[in-house]
Amino acid sequence: FQTVNCNFLAEFMAGGGYSDERQEDEPSPEKHPLAIALRALLRVSHGPAGRALRDAVEDSAASLHGVASCGATGDGSTAADYKQELEAQLDEGASAYRALSSELSLLWETIILARDPGETGGLCVEEVEEIVLAHLLVYPEFLAPALVKGLFRRVALGQCMLAFGDRHLDVGAVMRSMEPKLHRHKDTFARIAEECCSHLMTRSETLAPKLHKRLDLDGDGLVSEEEFMKAAPDAIALELENLANSVGSESLLNDDNFADDFHMAMGAALGITGGS
Repeated sequence: FQTVNCNFLAEFMAGGGYSDERQEDEPSPEKHPLAIALRALLRVSHGPAGRALRDAVEDSAASLHGVASCGATGDGSTAADYKQELEAQLDEGASAYRALSSELSLLWETIILARDPGETGGLCVEEVEEIVLAHLLVYPEFLAPALVKGLFRRVALGQCMLAFGDRHLDVGAVMRSMEPKLHRHKDTFARIAEECCSHLMTRSETLAPKLHKRLDLDGDGLVSEEEFMKAAPDAIALELENLANSVGSESLLNDDNFADDFHMAMGAALGITGGS
């Protein structure tokens, strides 16, 4: 790894990314050690071993909203219940990090071993930008199958934010109605995931400082190994994956064919139209 230029991904994007003019003997960004390390991490975090972490992150969003909304209305008792749930979910997430420790160590070592000899200290913003680029390079294969779930999660969270009497949508019914139709849109999911991640790669200079700030727990300007191992799963999920999923979900609804099926399922669940 010491012979590999860790800035290759940034140079690749500065050169316009993929193009027909690229020479066959030029190195493939997918084979860059940082991309390989990120893919290894994502295979675990998005696989069975990472399910507990994903569930904890998703569940904590509704609990956090419950704490805030009940606190704002003066319902201290219910807010305390939500807070207890939130603490339990965060504990579950913390224990789930252990499943990612080997892959996180590989990612850290890949970054450090690619440095110039004698270079020491924690990660700077430029090195974190390489993580951003490598993540978005390999993320489409993981984002594509998650787009629909992300869309339904946003709808469900929106329902949780409403007063109980105003919750008229059965999100489960919408999902059941959509499930037989999802195979029609497989190519659309893959296309949107690629387009979404390619677009976000052009914003790496904006995304990197945000990710770096979330990783830099003590605020000293550098990310230590301890900070990285502790903060990376949440930081990557919040600053990169949630953003990609949000952008991708909006793009899904802008696709006419998918939007037709989705709105039909929504209408059926609300009793407005008949499902097909």
